[in-house]
Amino acid sequence: MEKYGLLGEKLGHSYSKEIHEIFFELTGKKASYEMIEKETEQLEELMNEIKNGKFNGINVTIPYKLEVIKYLDEVSEIAKKIGAVNTITLKDGKLIGDNSDYFGFLKTLKLNDIDVNGKKVLVLGTGGASKAIYNVLVDSGAENIYLATIIEDDPFNVRTQDRLIHYSAIAGLRGIELIVNCTPVGMYPAVDNCPLEEKNMINVNAVIDIVYNPEETVLMKQYKLRGMKVANGLTMLISQAIKSEEIWHDEEYGTEILEEIHKRLSEKLYK
Repeated sequence: MEKYGLLGEKLGHSYSKEIHEIFFELTGKKASYEMIEKETEQLEELMNEIKNGKFNGINVTIPYKLEVIKYLDEVSEIAKKIGAVNTITLKDGKLIGDNSDYFGFLKTLKLNDIDVNGKKVLVLGTGGASKAIYNVLVDSGAENIYLATIIEDDPFNVRTQDRLIHYSAIAGLRGIELIVNCTPVGMYPAVDNCPLEEKNMINVNAVIDIVYNPEETVLMKQYKLRGMKVANGLTMLISQAIKSEEIWHDEEYGTEILEEIHKRLSEKLYK
């Protein structure tokens, strides 16, 4: 039986195990998926164990997406560009790093029929998730990307036509087509919080909040009331998990698997 898992520091709120186990059931794969909670000083030992065949592959979450890179033999071009790895595969005795968050967000744009080519986009936050999402937006042809940050002298690297701005400058932006919330603000249990104050709720065509619990965040509700298209982060969460499976098994899977996992997880999360 093949063995996979999720590496992180604290994994109590993760739904990765459920997602991958539903995937195994739907595809008939004989495999297991476990939670791997480790401290930083335990990473080297774990990487050696994976290299020796303890796992066929693992996912990586906060706070180890950068830390694991030094233990890898190869890193994909996308993961290099993003500067973070969330999927590791054991292949021919080598540990290979990749980033499936990129594909998860790309799939979210496609399934919600959101085209950013030649458009202006506002991204809230410059944390780990923002890096993958920023690269998807760049590769999808976004003309200008504004990243709202509370960090003074934020080191987040942007193109010359893009800008890091303070939240206080959002109200002055014009012509923004899409807002992407990459912060955890509004996530369960603090469901009454919103990353934007009323005065910063500029007119846009669509909002994607990568928070997936609750089903509708305050940010989504506010924009839905204005008649805007809104989407949460559940599709991204499931899509990046499926992409990890595609990387591990060198196979491609249709959207029907995504739809079935989405249906089952929604029933559990939003009942």
